[in-house]
Amino acid sequence: MVEALLKGIGLGLMLAFAFGPSFFALLQTSIKKGLASGITLALGIFASDLIYVCVAYFGATQLLSDPKNKFYIELIGGALLVVFGAIELFQKKTLKTSEAITYEKPSVTFVKGFLLNTFNPAVFFLWFLWVSIIGTEFKFSRIHILVCLCSALGTVVTTDILKAVVANQLRNIMTAAVQLWASRFLGLVLITIGINLMCTDCLLHFFFMLIGRK
Repeated sequence: MVEALLKGIGLGLMLAFAFGPSFFALLQTSIKKGLASGITLALGIFASDLIYVCVAYFGATQLLSDPKNKFYIELIGGALLVVFGAIELFQKKTLKTSEAITYEKPSVTFVKGFLLNTFNPAVFFLWFLWVSIIGTEFKFSRIHILVCLCSALGTVVTTDILKAVVANQLRNIMTAAVQLWASRFLGLVLITIGINLMCTDCLLHFFFMLIGRK
């Protein structure tokens, strides 16, 4: 049981410090919209992770075996990341100074975190991969698998909340210009990842479709 717990914590730490869209979005939200919004975004991300883990645990890995499913996941996920990135990159509003916070409805922030994480195929495949590894290579019993996954999820959400706390503390030394450039940097990161997703397997998919028609 202790081995399962420790392995889950290690997995959670590795996933928590992966520099993906959710990581940058969490930092930017905590700085720009306050600690409460950062924690709410982290909870949205956690809800998405929880669904992925549950689906993988209950044997839905067959979904990845169909190339058509993988194609649509990458296409939709990439497009959404580009949209989110464009909003951040081309926003026209003037950001507030470090003394003011732009508040947002908790439900809106929660959904943003949930969708940002859900439609990132890298997260999708990563959880399925680790669930498969835990269930096969480690050869744990059902209770050990559950302990490992729960400790991993708990570690991820805990570190995300800590990241929100730290980022919020940095808000006091962040000027409006720095916040604006941080927002633009986040936008570029999201757009780059989204385009990369759509321009790999998706383009190959269309290419082979054209060849097939000929």
